Amino acid sequence: MKRRQFLAQAVRTGIVLSALPALGRFPAQALAYTPTLSRLRKLTEQSNRVFVLIQLQGGNDGLNTLVPVENPLYYNARPTIAIPKAQTLPLTDTLGWHPALAGFKELYDRGELAIVQGVIYPNPDRSHFRGTDIWVTATDADVFLGTGWLGRYLETLVADLPVGELPPEPLAVQIGGASSLVLNSERGLLGISFRDPRQFYRLVSQGDIEFGGSVPDTPAGQELLFVRSIAKASQRYAEFVRRAAERGTNRVTYPDTDLAQKLRIVAQLISGGLGAKVYVVGIERNAFDTHAYQGGVAGVHASLLQELSDAVRAFIDDLKALGVADRVAGMTFSEFGRRVQENVTRGTDHGTAAPLFVFGTQVLGGRVHGRDPDLANLDPRGDLLMQYDYRQVYAAALLQWFGAPQAQVQSILLRDFSPLPLFQVPTVVGEAPPEEFRLEVYPNPASQVATLSFTLPADGYVELSLMDLQGRRLSNLLHGEHSAGHHRIPVYLGQLSPGIYLLRLRVGRRTATRAFEVVR
Repeated sequence: MKRRQFLAQAVRTGIVLSALPALGRFPAQALAYTPTLSRLRKLTEQSNRVFVLIQLQGGNDGLNTLVPVENPLYYNARPTIAIPKAQTLPLTDTLGWHPALAGFKELYDRGELAIVQGVIYPNPDRSHFRGTDIWVTATDADVFLGTGWLGRYLETLVADLPVGELPPEPLAVQIGGASSLVLNSERGLLGISFRDPRQFYRLVSQGDIEFGGSVPDTPAGQELLFVRSIAKASQRYAEFVRRAAERGTNRVTYPDTDLAQKLRIVAQLISGGLGAKVYVVGIERNAFDTHAYQGGVAGVHASLLQELSDAVRAFIDDLKALGVADRVAGMTFSEFGRRVQENVTRGTDHGTAAPLFVFGTQVLGGRVHGRDPDLANLDPRGDLLMQYDYRQVYAAALLQWFGAPQAQVQSILLRDFSPLPLFQVPTVVGEAPPEEFRLEVYPNPASQVATLSFTLPADGYVELSLMDLQGRRLSNLLHGEHSAGHHRIPVYLGQLSPGIYLLRLRVGRRTATRAFEVVR
């Protein structure tokens, strides 16, 4: 393929490291900067956890998603679209699932899904575009930023990578929709679009690109060198994606819906060994913007909830069948909720706070964070008040799921946010192999007393610390010389408030960390 042919195809298809062809019928984005292959492999060895972000475009109606079945104010405000209590699926004494959310109920009952109520930010914006920008950039309502929270996190993984070095393999993939600001970093737009990795491979592999000799040392020559580097990187990148797609598979049958097919592709690429750490998918075209004829038990909103619920359940079941479920967690988000009061066209208008869902086998599931929506105490426009800042969920994902340092998380989220206890914290083991250097705690969760068990491969000076989720040391449980072998000590928990804590064992340069939960 001649350079001119490549550039012509690139212009037609958008392949200038901002677009690749795609999996199935969906456009996708892939983060374009990673370290060299050896660095990437080292990074993968350190942490192979994957995070899936599902966007519900348009503003999901939280009150008809998790129904306040004992609140007459809800039924008074929604005479035609309210969900009758008898037709909900039981959740708590005062909440019911929308009947279309049978898949979510099953995951919740299995401990694989958690609920966070009343999520938004102070002074919420009710514009689709601005509201979405705030969520994906993790900023306050009056702050405008050109980078996304996940892009800023992923950039920390490649901080030592020279600017302009192109990737052998993506750190993030977006399937469907336009380029998402959530993956932007200071390195620029790091997205690539594609519908099918095989299609992309065919496009850029119709023969070696002929580069045509030396390049002059001029500005035009430097631009030509950049174009050539893109072409070479595109071929290499295509090979990684193609191999992952060919190696990967699915073990369950997915529903024939837009979101389910996107998640099917995510599972296929994960099982195929693609090193991406973040996947972004969604239900698009502002589908959740239900201003008119929203429906109640049945209708537009019910169909959307069923698409979401069934797709995520199939995805988790597939990951479990593939043996990779413990590596994958995710969450949903929508730019805002809907108003309490039904409108004259039997729909709901733009609102504020709403619930979101966190899912995965390593989620601290089967629980609802927050109170039922307070319909008697609304903001001046008649909308729900915030219970949790959305960045508290992001902080949990960064700290607990990815294991990012607290100072780094503060930098990514622009200030400190108290994380909610949402994810199992990974055990991080230093230089010694896990079978020789271990830290365990049981029972977990524990109420009054827990037993700590640790194994040392050799004699050494041991430091055992209790920390909170922000990495602050609460107490030193043990310090001193200990011999090689197995050790057990009781820890009394009566002075600790319910919540998630960390135990850190340090022996020389080796460190192991274990999360445990205190319950009452």
